[in-house]
Amino acid sequence: MLEQHAIVLKTEGDLAWVEARESGTCGSCGSGGCSTRRLADLFGRRERAFPVDNVLQAKAGERVVIGIPPGALWKSAFRLYGLPLLLLLAGGLAGQHLHGDLGAVVGAAGGMLLAALMQRARSGAQAWQPVMLRRDNEFSLVAKSC
Repeated sequence: MLEQHAIVLKTEGDLAWVEARESGTCGSCGSGGCSTRRLADLFGRRERAFPVDNVLQAKAGERVVIGIPPGALWKSAFRLYGLPLLLLLAGGLAGQHLHGDLGAVVGAAGGMLLAALMQRARSGAQAWQPVMLRRDNEFSLVAKSC
């Protein structure tokens, strides 16, 4: 399971809005031999908040560990990038074979439309949702600075 430390921002019923901070580096920035930190600073670090089921009844300010199931990252990447690309190419090739250049354009557009419809049909896949695993430190409360 892929795990990430997060801070609970607020709770709404059975949901907790958590914020996982991107590190962007390997943690050895003081060595001076790595340019990953400069690259991360160039693109900026974005903080993202998202809802998870509050199975631990965590309160705002608590640190928790969230996780996603193994393989979910690869499946998500294929679903969002690989499948549309495959359907685009398959539609274009099928259209080219049947009706030439115009058929290729129509087939490629049809493949992308089919990919979009498939995305919508599986938009609520629970198996890929992050889950709250445990508290990071039982007694640590943090205040988020503005």
